[in-house]
Amino acid sequence: MKRVGWLGLLFLLFLLPESIRAQEEGMRYLEALEKKYAGLQDYTVDVTVHFDIETFKAPDLQAKIYYKVPDKLKVESKRILFFPKEGGYFNPSLFKAEDHTVILLERLTHDGKKAVKMRLIPKNPKRNIHDIVLTLDVEQNRVREIRMVRSGGGEIKAEILYGSFDRFELPTRIHLLLDFPAVVPEIKGFQPPSEGTKRVTGRIEMTYSNYKTNSGLTDEIFRETELKRPQ
Repeated sequence: MKRVGWLGLLFLLFLLPESIRAQEEGMRYLEALEKKYAGLQDYTVDVTVHFDIETFKAPDLQAKIYYKVPDKLKVESKRILFFPKEGGYFNPSLFKAEDHTVILLERLTHDGKKAVKMRLIPKNPKRNIHDIVLTLDVEQNRVREIRMVRSGGGEIKAEILYGSFDRFELPTRIHLLLDFPAVVPEIKGFQPPSEGTKRVTGRIEMTYSNYKTNSGLTDEIFRETELKRPQ
């Protein structure tokens, strides 16, 4: 028994340095991403949202997004309707290295580029998100996929395509895949799931255009955070 115990200890000591190196590597990737967007203070962008969700029927939504670091958001639309704030807009401040415990899961290739998959465990969870799995293109410091697990068993996966705008790489399209327990939100347009349905799944396609960056958005713009009709 003593021999087995010592062998186990030696095995753990052998693995520990590799684990520490992997965590430090993951932290460096997040720090590089943070540095890339350090000059981005705010942006506005037009977005078209297409819904393809079970139990939810709605026409495409036209809206304007206002964002200011670190996490101020406002969405304006002619119609008051559901907007997917989790994954529905680009917020580089969401991935600050200092705010997460980082676990490097895998080194891989994504669209021909070297990439890594990392688990980010928020030190102070917000918006019921308690686990994030990030796929990061390490050649261009681009977040390509985000998988968010919510309290209660809901999951959101975001797949992101980019374009260049005013020296920043920002999303031109975000494809959201939703998978939630069959609980009907109190939102106009949602219908009760059919009997026996345990999960509600679907897709949301978001297309972005007409970016304006670092225009000096004031805090006054964000006094109301709900969807708001344009003046």
